[in-house]
Amino acid sequence: MYLPVTDTGLVPATASGDPAVVEKLPEGVGKPEIVDIGTLHVFACPEAIAQRMGKLQPATFFASNSLVMQAIALIRNRLEQRFDPRTGHPLDYPPPGTIGRDPQDSRRMVFPRLDPAVIGLIELKGEEKILLARNRRRNGFFSLIAGYVEPGETIEAALARETMEETGRRIENLRYWGSQPWPPSSSLMLGLYAETSDAQATCHTDRELEEIRWVTRAELPKLPLATAGSIAHAMIMEWYHGE
Repeated sequence: MYLPVTDTGLVPATASGDPAVVEKLPEGVGKPEIVDIGTLHVFACPEAIAQRMGKLQPATFFASNSLVMQAIALIRNRLEQRFDPRTGHPLDYPPPGTIGRDPQDSRRMVFPRLDPAVIGLIELKGEEKILLARNRRRNGFFSLIAGYVEPGETIEAALARETMEETGRRIENLRYWGSQPWPPSSSLMLGLYAETSDAQATCHTDRELEEIRWVTRAELPKLPLATAGSIAHAMIMEWYHGE
């Protein structure tokens, strides 16, 4: 069976919400990039053709389907990682199509790139409020503080740095919450819980965020939040329900 994935990471879904798989490659796709995940053949599909198979859905729609999330990530890698980053040689992708090979060096393997990122639910110590923000580039909803882990950095240090840079707050009492693969950006989102005593910023910020606010449980239903299916939404809803 074949599963189409567009170059923007969209997957067609059936009316029942399942990924739309087909028995053979549709006409018009030519010789697409293909990755085999077990018996499923995932192929890079033009959006116009994928639309004929079902309603196109983003990764958040399939967040609980690890097979689809893996498919999106691997097709993205095939489309973007075409050259060996060390030698500059074009990469071959022999079956199953997950690991790149430098044809001039049979021992050389180039694995799919994965970028760790942290995301934190930060609660004001002693009060039932969490820190939410709107990003300047994606300002249509409120979400949690997040950012990429830098080389040589622990995930705890990464969240502390991102929180200070973006909000001017110091955090403590960090603990791990959970994780979610995020194939649209080749990320692995690592969720953490933390507390702060800083109701106000203690320093200047990098101005990446358009709005930062403390939010109570009563205020949450009135705000546009991160999309359902995302780890940010799951963490916020867990806090909202007092879990």
